[in-house]
Amino acid sequence: MKIIDTFVPHLYAFKFAEEELDELERVFDEWADPMYLFQFFEDNKQDLDITIEQAIEKVQKEAKFLRNKLIELASEEPNQLYDLFKNLNNNEYTAKLLQEQKSRNRWLRLYAIKLDTGNDDNNYVITGGTIKLDSQHLMKDRDHTLKELNKINRCRDYLKDEGVIDNDSFQEIFF
Repeated sequence: MKIIDTFVPHLYAFKFAEEELDELERVFDEWADPMYLFQFFEDNKQDLDITIEQAIEKVQKEAKFLRNKLIELASEEPNQLYDLFKNLNNNEYTAKLLQEQKSRNRWLRLYAIKLDTGNDDNNYVITGGTIKLDSQHLMKDRDHTLKELNKINRCRDYLKDEGVIDNDSFQEIFF
């Protein structure tokens, strides 16, 4: 497991040994790949209320919007990524160490861990992402979202084990 810089300022990503790409690039590649999307929607058609072709087009359009929004918000001074990332648990309202976060853009989810800087210019480490078709289901209710939930917990534990408590310790340890 490694952590790398991404194409977006203030945004890092986990890269797992078994994966060719870091998690940010992996999800955007999947969301752009019509063959991947076709298989995903075939496997999850019980949650789909439009055609697979329409769903593919919708995801590709949303992914393009999300990518541009990431770049736009991260490029502001201070960065405005907090406008995109919210607490993973919708019922959690207080901050905690290495807060699990999600960005929601209709169906698309990016998962990250927030590295607190003590001001508005926070950094985030992407742990993964997926397509979440049904807002009524919890992450543990579907295999593909459960996999992402397990991954974010694994990444958070890794950061804690490495001694990361905030952005300063993160920068000292990894960069």
